Amino acid sequence: MSMLRSVFCVVTCAAALLAANPAAATDYRSAGHFGIGLGGGTTSGGISGKYFFADAMAVQGVVGGWGGWGGGGLGLSADYLFEMPTLAETEPLDIAWNIGPGLGVGLFPAADIVGVAASGVLGLELGFNPVPIDIVLEYRPTVYVVPAVAFDFVNFSGHVRWFF
Repeated sequence: MSMLRSVFCVVTCAAALLAANPAAATDYRSAGHFGIGLGGGTTSGGISGKYFFADAMAVQGVVGGWGGWGGGGLGLSADYLFEMPTLAETEPLDIAWNIGPGLGVGLFPAADIVGVAASGVLGLELGFNPVPIDIVLEYRPTVYVVPAVAFDFVNFSGHVRWFF
């Protein structure tokens, strides 16, 4: 049954990408635009999505695997991002940054464990103007809360997304 769900998810994502009109290259960092791709969140990595609900605010999430606490599991993460002013704008490339809090949840059915973590997010975004794609590198200091308290102050993640 999980194989059927995986195939359904891939087909749905591919159909959404093909059916959507790409955002104008210079304005995808504005309200109403959505990007999808691959990335990492608070301890999870997989399918990454980002939605700008205002010009200066966005939410991003990652659904995928969480490999902590002795084995792989399902990881879900969400970040609330304050989009800061662009640092540099050129014809082929814009450089911007964001900051905000993030949360992550890991489910490990085989070990009957749930993991919870919180992080701070400081991201550097490279936005390509000829095509609506961003590449993001994030510094993400993390505090693991459940099942045990632990700190990871040297933690990085990243994303590659297509916006429409």
